[in-house]
Amino acid sequence: MRYRETGPLHRDFHRTTNATIAYLRKKHGLRVLDDVFRSMAHDGYRSIHDDLKRGNPEQLLSHWRHFFRREKGRFRIRRRGTEIQMTVHQCPAFAYLRDRGIEIDPAFCRQTIVVNEALSEGTPFEITTEVLGEGRCVQAIKRRVP
Repeated sequence: MRYRETGPLHRDFHRTTNATIAYLRKKHGLRVLDDVFRSMAHDGYRSIHDDLKRGNPEQLLSHWRHFFRREKGRFRIRRRGTEIQMTVHQCPAFAYLRDRGIEIDPAFCRQTIVVNEALSEGTPFEITTEVLGEGRCVQAIKRRVP
């Protein structure tokens, strides 16, 4: 699997991501920010996107599991019929920022929403993200209705 970093974990990456999102949102607006997120989904996560195009969501699920376990996030992935849901009870990035008193940009969770939507573009899947607040969300993968 391509997306399985195993070296030292530098959670301050979340601080940088949050600051970058804030800067782009304030300086260039949501359209540019969303373009960056879509580019990440299509280019940065190309093999996940390619697998989704082929009808295979397993690499995305493995990616989710790896990073949430690595950062000790609280989550649950379950299959319900043709739908796969990941319920995030505690996002490790959100918790890291909150625990350090760092103001979380209002568009921080937007990265998950837009990346998921972009990953599903041109695939037989729809990926939705319902933000519940305070670092909690439900991400769902389901086959599109023909």
